[in-house]
Amino acid sequence: MNNEFETLQNQWKKDKGNIESTSNDAEEIFSSIKKKKSWSTRFHYGNILVLSTVLIGIIAFFYFVAPVQELLSRVGVGLMVGGLLIRIIIEVISVSKAKKINMVNDALQTTNDTITFYNFRKTIHGPLTIGIIGLYTIGFYMITPEFSLYFETWKLILIDVSYIIGGIIPFLAVRKNIKKEIKILLEIIQLKKKMTEEVV
Repeated sequence: MNNEFETLQNQWKKDKGNIESTSNDAEEIFSSIKKKKSWSTRFHYGNILVLSTVLIGIIAFFYFVAPVQELLSRVGVGLMVGGLLIRIIIEVISVSKAKKINMVNDALQTTNDTITFYNFRKTIHGPLTIGIIGLYTIGFYMITPEFSLYFETWKLILIDVSYIIGGIIPFLAVRKNIKKEIKILLEIIQLKKKMTEEVV
């Protein structure tokens, strides 16, 4: 009888240790997801701020400094402004979706919600972003014919080339952050796998 009692007691201690260990692991995973979510939200707010500043700058430039007259140029400005506006709206939607991830939920549900969110971001970084950059670029070069009336050829070439050079730096910065977001998605998927294995 004593032996049976000791065996049960040892088994209970072992099970208790496993439960505590699993609970600690789940807390670590939950904490990691929370940190990644926090970085993501700051990233979206940063994007909104930068894009809004660029949008205001472009509108101010074409309104006060170089108000274009030709229809082609106006369509070009519209494409530039429209492309930026769409991207800002996407970032606002991203912030809204990120806020809907309830960190009070159980860790597995939070992980599933976070994976859904990052899959949404992954979709945005594909054809949608390329399309917006394409619209902005087409819009920029649609203004060139009218600019040719006011600038000498060498100045016009300089403006057109500077757009390409100026676009490379933000492109590289955005690409770096896109890679980071995709890396976070993969990490969260791995955390979910780990969590699911522990629950099973």
